[in-house]
Amino acid sequence: MNDTTKRPNNEPAPEGETDSAFAAEMEELKRDIRSAKIIDWVQKNQQQLIAGAVVLLLIFAGGSLWLEHNKSQKDSAAVLYHQALSTSDAEQKKTMLEMVIKDYADSGYALLANLYMAKLSDEPEVYLNALIHSTASTPELVWQARLDLAEWHITNGKTDEAKALLTEAVGKQYEQLRHYLLAEISGNDVEKQKHLQMSLDSVSNDSVLKDRVESMLSELGAASTSGDASDS
Repeated sequence: MNDTTKRPNNEPAPEGETDSAFAAEMEELKRDIRSAKIIDWVQKNQQQLIAGAVVLLLIFAGGSLWLEHNKSQKDSAAVLYHQALSTSDAEQKKTMLEMVIKDYADSGYALLANLYMAKLSDEPEVYLNALIHSTASTPELVWQARLDLAEWHITNGKTDEAKALLTEAVGKQYEQLRHYLLAEISGNDVEKQKHLQMSLDSVSNDSVLKDRVESMLSELGAASTSGDASDS
């Protein structure tokens, strides 16, 4: 008798076929049990599930509104900042830049406004310190603000404040100016010459400054030669 031949009703199924059928029935029973448990759990936790779904919808809606608000804030800051730059009235320009700093403090335009106001104001310290201590500032902005503030302190005779700002190294593109400023407040010619040489050896982005440093080094060398001759 081949496999397709129907067995008599009283003939038992082969052992392998019986095991296979039993396994299939058990799997179906397990699926039914799992489905029943899931349905029962859903019914018992229906309120919590609905509340969770509402919370997720609120979070999604809130995130969308925040993104839209953030974009709107950036757009408004950009418009006000560029209007400030385009106006020819100096006082109006300052007023508008101050509004950018105050009303849009979390935007990148507030940083730009601080940088611009540092150039316009007679007291740039407030704006430069804002850049130095802002968590939104890039390292390059912080370095430039530190050097600008140190230069302002030197101009106003505040050498200690300037030295505190110049002690910490900056990016290699800024070292030329840092060492030049340190030379400006050096206590003696030896220290001054050291910083001028370090300025000259740094990456140069300012040919005018480089020429000035070379001239100062030349003068120091001439003065040193003249002093040695007079001692002899």
